[in-house]
Amino acid sequence: MADVCVIGAGPAGSVFAARMAQLGHQVHLIERKRFPRGHLGESLSAGVMTLLRAADMHETVEAAGFPAVRSVWVKWADGPRLREDASEKGVLVDRGEFDLRLLQRARTFGVQVHQPARVLEQNWDGAKWRLTIDADGTSKCLDADFVADASGRRSISPGRQTRTGASTLAVYGYWRGASLPSMPRIEAGQDGWYWGVPLPDGTYNTLAFVDPAWFRSAPGSTMSERFLGLIGRSSLMEECGDAELIAPVRAIDATPYLARDYVTPTTIQLGDAAVAIDPISSSGVQKAIQSALSGAIVANTLLRRPELSHAALGFYRSHLAEASERHRRWTSGHYREVADTCDRPFWRNRSPSRAAIEPPPLPAIDARALITTPMALSPKLEFVRTPCLQGDFVSLASALHHPRLAGPLVFLGGRELAPLLQRLPPGQTPLQIAQSWSNSMPLESGMAIAGWLVSHGILVERPDQGGARS
Repeated sequence: MADVCVIGAGPAGSVFAARMAQLGHQVHLIERKRFPRGHLGESLSAGVMTLLRAADMHETVEAAGFPAVRSVWVKWADGPRLREDASEKGVLVDRGEFDLRLLQRARTFGVQVHQPARVLEQNWDGAKWRLTIDADGTSKCLDADFVADASGRRSISPGRQTRTGASTLAVYGYWRGASLPSMPRIEAGQDGWYWGVPLPDGTYNTLAFVDPAWFRSAPGSTMSERFLGLIGRSSLMEECGDAELIAPVRAIDATPYLARDYVTPTTIQLGDAAVAIDPISSSGVQKAIQSALSGAIVANTLLRRPELSHAALGFYRSHLAEASERHRRWTSGHYREVADTCDRPFWRNRSPSRAAIEPPPLPAIDARALITTPMALSPKLEFVRTPCLQGDFVSLASALHHPRLAGPLVFLGGRELAPLLQRLPPGQTPLQIAQSWSNSMPLESGMAIAGWLVSHGILVERPDQGGARS
């Protein structure tokens, strides 16, 4: 058992603390504010509840009865449309209540919570971290083998991060009224984009994402005037004549970045303390929880299997860097959609060329080719020993490296790929390949994996064969 201190009790901090306690460690969670406290990020993407289920923290959130997202009104490059979510897996939450419930659940796993509390001093003496904290006016000292920083953007100084996108400011305000929108709204404007979120308490949050320098020079002598001018240029508040702001307009930095040195043998950064993705992805909370879950396995490996420290550190570094780059490319594509028709600085500065964000397409393949075309492994494919998560630890496994893949790939559909492919004789059709795997998986699963490998250029038509191309 190791002593672990976690700084910050947002979603990343509470989930990490809970997982470390589940893994048998003694955990202290330090949070400077009293809960519940307000926070942006009230619209949660569909993957959040799946991740919370993996940490056994879903039931407390489900019990809150937060409303599901059934549809979103979208006005983007292709014009206004209603985007329906038949599965209703997205959730609209009161972040104060959401964060409080995660913290309370962490307590049930034995996490010791210090709140309100702030770290006054933190030093490494060569064997332990020594933390001095002010816990509601009382000074306390904590010793820790490992420290996790989940305190968000405020913990990152400008010199300790690499910006991964254009500077972005989120300006927002909360409204009340009798005729507020009942569903989220997303809209592209000329000089930024807008997001409206109806909240469980009947209020409505409107956000404008703009370039900071442009916003400072926008018409209006105060931030509120400039914000209201922006919102008036959108359709977020259409037919809301009786609505009124119920709190001062605020602004926060929403620039995406990747921190430097976000993991060492005795420390780790989680959530926004490690990586911030562009808000257009609407998955910041999901990404924070993902970093907490993977970070807990990394920390557990560093503490219990120091011989695998190099693999654990390498995994977390590559995992966050690849996730940051994947989101950057994805969001660039969304900005490009608008930039193609709106030649304004906001969109141009966020839109690389299509060649930079879209890999060249593979030749088409039809269903018959999956049955009749002899295949072989791509000559560009490599098998490389790569750190990956296996159970409660980071270990080394053989991964697929290929130009068509976003990063090293170990598992697909819950199956380890390298053992399946390294023994693969050339000349078999995808159907025959799937049949050869039938002793370890159903034929349908094998066909799905074989088809995916073909579509990503891992399996290619044998050079000496004619006919359908794959």
